[in-house]
Amino acid sequence: MKTLLKAALILPLLIIAVHVHTKKVINEGKITYSTSYDIPASQWKNDGSLPTEIVIYFRGDSTAAIVKQGIATIKGVSVLKTNYHSMIIDVPDFNKKLFVLLTSEEVQKEKSFIPQFTAQNDTSTQIINGYHCFKINLTDNATGYNYELWVTKDISIVPNSVSRPVSLFGGVPIRFVTFNQGIKIYTELKLIEEISVPKGFFSASKEYSSISYEELKKISLSEK
Repeated sequence: MKTLLKAALILPLLIIAVHVHTKKVINEGKITYSTSYDIPASQWKNDGSLPTEIVIYFRGDSTAAIVKQGIATIKGVSVLKTNYHSMIIDVPDFNKKLFVLLTSEEVQKEKSFIPQFTAQNDTSTQIINGYHCFKINLTDNATGYNYELWVTKDISIVPNSVSRPVSLFGGVPIRFVTFNQGIKIYTELKLIEEISVPKGFFSASKEYSSISYEELKKISLSEK
């Protein structure tokens, strides 16, 4: 009788422990990040056009980051494990639909701007937007600057262009600093929705005109 009672007590504890450590794998859906910026003085004039929210759609290894920047909507499509990156750009005011496919050399050059970090585990924990998070202290190997990274093991999702710089430290980044061409972006994962991503979402239709990345830069410069 005592043995049965002990088993009856242990079994619920085992079930609770398994439940607590179960990681939910999400293969398709939509992520919403909130963003704020640390802008170098030389780039202050662009501050007003930077998005305060970035939406990511993902399915399998494909991700698409969508941002509103000024009068343009930019969809940055990435498959990180194959170094694929393209941009699908809509500028309704000028009736422009542009498609840019980065070359492997251009992708490598963009990746070279991403800082490399040394990580140190911390004992701090907190719940952020419903996720059980633990803290990791990061040090930029080049500058020595320190950053806080909060990650969770509650879920598993594919890294994307926003989370990629800090996705190799043992969990899904929830609150973190990411980087884009030298700009620090303070980022927080606000919401994940498990929805179906429409077929063809990660590619451009025939109505988009293909231009090179260098041509895109010239267009951007001429319109500032």
